[in-house]
Amino acid sequence: MFEKIFGKKKSIQRGLIRDIIIGNVIVLVATIIGFFLIVDNQALNRLLQIELTSEQEIEEIISIVRRAIFLLILNSIFISLVIVRITSKKMILPITKLSSAAKKVAAGDFSIKLETYREDEVGELTNNFNDMVKNLESIESLQKEFVDNVSHEIKTPITSIQGFAQLLRDDNISKEEKNEYIDIIEEESSRLLNLSTNILKLSKLQNQSKITNIEQIDISEQIRKALSLLEPKWREKAIVFNISMDEKYFYGDEDLIFQVWINLLDNAIKFSKQNGKIDINLKEKDNWIEIRIKDHGIGMDEDEKSKVFTRFYQIDKSHSAKGTGLGLAIVKRIIELSKGKIEIESKKNVGTTVIIKLPIEKEESEVLVV
Repeated sequence: MFEKIFGKKKSIQRGLIRDIIIGNVIVLVATIIGFFLIVDNQALNRLLQIELTSEQEIEEIISIVRRAIFLLILNSIFISLVIVRITSKKMILPITKLSSAAKKVAAGDFSIKLETYREDEVGELTNNFNDMVKNLESIESLQKEFVDNVSHEIKTPITSIQGFAQLLRDDNISKEEKNEYIDIIEEESSRLLNLSTNILKLSKLQNQSKITNIEQIDISEQIRKALSLLEPKWREKAIVFNISMDEKYFYGDEDLIFQVWINLLDNAIKFSKQNGKIDINLKEKDNWIEIRIKDHGIGMDEDEKSKVFTRFYQIDKSHSAKGTGLGLAIVKRIIELSKGKIEIESKKNVGTTVIIKLPIEKEESEVLVV
């Protein structure tokens, strides 16, 4: 109740009320002092003895009262002006600085940083402004990095295709060399197509705010289907799977969720060693559907782990020709849109575990409470 009336501690509302109380006390004290300076003891004694028999005596009393009221009004106006001046200066000055800083940020200057020692709403606004500028600077940096990476990733296969296409014009090359160049051109074309597809997919997901195509998904069945599609890759490396999956259903976009398992399992196979092992575990835990995909491959250190969701970042550069570095960024966005969580546990040369948590759809009550 106290905070509701007077505001929170160190808030502008509390400060204004404090200034008003102080101003009223000053007005009261100044009025009392002024009154006794104007109306001396002799005048007071005369007021006590006066019988109000003449018009002159009445006018004299009225004159004394008028002077006292005038003094009160004058003091009130003066103190109010001083309080308004001090209070408005305390409020307007930081807002003016914020406005000026906002104009610089709008012009593209993200080096602005405001300092404040206030702990009220203005101080909170200033801190929030600094956080906003920091985030905008980070976003601009990511955008520039994204454009640079896209340019580089697109330029590389195009240059390769152009170079080998020119070599094919040479009539002196052997049939084996010609077939080799054609294979390279096809491979680079597929890489370019995969890159453009993933860029468009990620762009679409980033601009999407919610899942619209919701249906019941059998998670275990989807994972088995993904393993079936990736069979040529894991058979080539003679990978053994240790699978323990309960039958669990999730309400979401079937195509997007299937993309998650394809990307994660493809990564697990890619970074597993020859004759390696991958563990897949699916169960309900703490009101979440929890899926763990663990490989026993190259693993990551803490620095690499912190960058796995960064677009175009690739852990093992030897695999750079086989991927675009967008897979985990896409996975993370799909899980976020599905209101789920994704976690990474990893240790260098030991392996990596990706943990996906999807919310369990609560059954709606058929009882309506009015």
